[in-house]
Amino acid sequence: MPQQRKILIADNDREFLLACQDAFSILGMQTGFLPKHGQMLFDSIEKERPDLVICPIFMAYCDAVQIMERLRAGSADPCPAFIALSSSDNEILFDRFLSAGGAYVFIKPVDATALAEYVCRYLDLQDQKNRLLRLDFSSPPDFSCKAADLLTTIGVPAHLTGYHYIKMGLTLLFENPARFPYGNKGLYQAIAEKAHSSYRCVERNIRTAVESAFDRGDWEILAKLFGSSVSRKTGKPSNFQFIATLYEYLSRDDRAARCVNR
Repeated sequence: MPQQRKILIADNDREFLLACQDAFSILGMQTGFLPKHGQMLFDSIEKERPDLVICPIFMAYCDAVQIMERLRAGSADPCPAFIALSSSDNEILFDRFLSAGGAYVFIKPVDATALAEYVCRYLDLQDQKNRLLRLDFSSPPDFSCKAADLLTTIGVPAHLTGYHYIKMGLTLLFENPARFPYGNKGLYQAIAEKAHSSYRCVERNIRTAVESAFDRGDWEILAKLFGSSVSRKTGKPSNFQFIATLYEYLSRDDRAARCVNR
């Protein structure tokens, strides 16, 4: 049985809290309530470890952004997701909250049922992202399928020719990494021969696929994978860095799986 999700709500409106208790309970989520006080909320988060926190942006002692920053600085555990409640429409304030890692801002008054449904969808989506990032290598490896899963996860559209070229290149590297000691040059030519294409066509289509991922993909996932290899000038890694990072990610986990299964 999946673990029940835990939601922590800080607010002084008793009627709203009772409505939230009913709405979240219907969706199978556990709720905890406390007053609108920053220090009390911080202490409760550290003790309860909720999946998601709902609170005003401003509270006594410290605000929501400060709480998120303190949690990330002081604990190895993941920071819970934060949804803010605001009594005014202030874009600057909202940008500060969202830039600090907040998930969403609701302007009061808030319908408890709509809030609970949003939280449920949001947590489902986060679970899906986490599952995709933890690719299952416990079964016999099928590197091509795992490469396809990873490309889909980071947002490379499957209809692009470059998607299939990258998947093909990763599989060729996995089969014989020593065959391509000089970066992408030999790999592009091998892909071109296998796909009955040309070197320039392969390079151009892979570049288009990389650009598409960084234009439309999930930045949180991309940042976790590529980190400092993303160029400040172009906003993306080079084709070589892109393929090398994906190959290292996939082959590292595959090597770990082989050691476990020996």
